[in-house]
Amino acid sequence: MVGATDEELMRAVQAGDEAAFPLLYRRYERRLLAFLVPYVGDLALAEDLLQETFLRVFRQRASYEPRGAFRTWLFAIARNLALDQLRHRRSLRGSTSPLGEGSPVGEDPERLPDPAPDPLGVLAGREAATALRAALLELPEEDRAVILLSRLEGLRYREIAEILGSTEGAVKVRAHRALLTLRKRLRRENL
Repeated sequence: MVGATDEELMRAVQAGDEAAFPLLYRRYERRLLAFLVPYVGDLALAEDLLQETFLRVFRQRASYEPRGAFRTWLFAIARNLALDQLRHRRSLRGSTSPLGEGSPVGEDPERLPDPAPDPLGVLAGREAATALRAALLELPEEDRAVILLSRLEGLRYREIAEILGSTEGAVKVRAHRALLTLRKRLRRENL
């Protein structure tokens, strides 16, 4: 069962195979956390969202139909939960900024943990990684999602469009705009 596809594992979960769900969890735990941490800017919140994502997957197992890739469905659930949480945090603060007033991440981007070891990030050094994380957090949520899903998770624009409920063309535009914004910000930081 270890070599099974994601879709086969989900069918096994639907059939009541108790060994299948932990395999899916282990397969995606780090990848989802690596997506969620820079997306929400808070390790504890990202860990909570990771758990909630898999709880939703389990609860919605009966309605799962493998029309597309399992990971697309999984990341869409995680992203929607993250967006809900970010909106909730902003409404509590009365802020429209993605970082919000009084956000510990907005005040100290060094508090963000590195989501996963990255050879380029290691070579660029901690200062560049911190600047990149801060620049990512300043992007609008949709643009940040496109960058994280394409660059970190390696999803195709078509898959990202499914997750975001958008068109492939719109995702390409967002990716281009977000990369330009990141480059400009990092140039200002002399990185």
